[in-house]
Amino acid sequence: MFNIAIDGYMGCGKTSLMLGLAKKLKDFKILNTGAIFRGYAYGYDKLGLGDVTDGTIETLLKNVSVEVVFIGDDQHVLVNGEDVTAFLRTERISQLASIISAYKDVREKYMDVAKGFAKNNNCIMEGRDIGTNVLKHADVKIFLTADEKIRAERRLKQLKEKGEKASLKQVIKDMNERDSRDSNREIAPLKPADDSIIVDNSDMNLEETIEFCFDLIQKVLNKNKVINVTIDGYVCSGKSTIAKSLAKRIGFKVFDTGAVYRGIACAYVDMSCDEGQVKDEKYVKNFADQIDVKIDFIDGVEHVYVNGIDHTANLRTEHISFLSSQIACFSFIREKVLKLQRNFAKSNNIVMEGRDIGSVVLPDAEFKFFCTADDNVRAKRRFEQQKLLGNDVSFEEILKELKQRDYSDVHRDHGAIVITPTSIILDTTNMTLDESVEFCIKEISKKYPQFKNC
Repeated sequence: MFNIAIDGYMGCGKTSLMLGLAKKLKDFKILNTGAIFRGYAYGYDKLGLGDVTDGTIETLLKNVSVEVVFIGDDQHVLVNGEDVTAFLRTERISQLASIISAYKDVREKYMDVAKGFAKNNNCIMEGRDIGTNVLKHADVKIFLTADEKIRAERRLKQLKEKGEKASLKQVIKDMNERDSRDSNREIAPLKPADDSIIVDNSDMNLEETIEFCFDLIQKVLNKNKVINVTIDGYVCSGKSTIAKSLAKRIGFKVFDTGAVYRGIACAYVDMSCDEGQVKDEKYVKNFADQIDVKIDFIDGVEHVYVNGIDHTANLRTEHISFLSSQIACFSFIREKVLKLQRNFAKSNNIVMEGRDIGSVVLPDAEFKFFCTADDNVRAKRRFEQQKLLGNDVSFEEILKELKQRDYSDVHRDHGAIVITPTSIILDTTNMTLDESVEFCIKEISKKYPQFKNC
């Protein structure tokens, strides 16, 4: 579980920050620990126990039970089964909560609730000793502070909005007393943890404070997270080139799936297999059982090995490209490649390109791009590519084979080209390589701002 601790002084906006972060982060539950103490304070006040002593605290804990429940996303506090959430934000209850929270037996009750919650949830928890006591091993610890007068003005505004009468002078006095009491108490005093990030929001509004802390949390969340980017699409839509350029820009490895299939096709030729039987399942299965496929990266370049032979230099001929499409139709070939792909993706930030990466290979990838382009534009790209390689082919032949390849890829039984509901369409017809890569980076940066300036 990923835990976030928010501590700080009264009037800094701890609760508002917690609620704002929960909305932005999603899948995180919140626990307002102060509400637990306020629940006990409410119970204490209801019992009419007077001045707080060891004896009255003992009476409190014998007669009052506090429970936290969630109705939808909203935290509610039950005192002896009664929902008292609406009555916990008065100044009287706030001050009383500060007093009784200094007692060891009360804190033990609250600790049981808080620690159990954090153990079972990705959570954001706010209070006054979360990072130092409750969640000592929290992944992110934020300590809020602000100028005394600014905090008092915020608190005064809160009280007036609730219809309570107060003066700025009295609020400052109450605030200082509470801060002093909380900071100097013997048990779990209010203070930043050694690894807390101090956030002074004197000159920030709530939205700015939320954004600042959200960015801090995102950096930690993403630090050790493996991010997978998939690029699918039709032949000559630019998948391979975009994948390589994108990976270089954002510092990821690129997994060229097509190159793996082409490597297998090269091995088919190298082992003198009968190309006339490339559609014979039994024949190709016998071939597949004899090969061991591996990849390695040499100076950042993917190399494909089949039975220890590096076929990388021979992958881009039209003959091998077409043959690989035929071989890739068989499920046992795809399963062999699938295992290689998924194992690699588990431990690497990657850009993986192919034809069914986002739909079959990595269906949970965070970013799925689907490349397309006009048929004639794609055929022209392949024609120019083959001319540069010295291959004697005509544009008409290229266009015909491209359409055959598209038909084969869309209609094959296993791993057919599919645009998933979460695919981001990238039409490269009128886009340069740089424009295509910028498009991808812009989409990725919406979730991971650190890639914005790559």
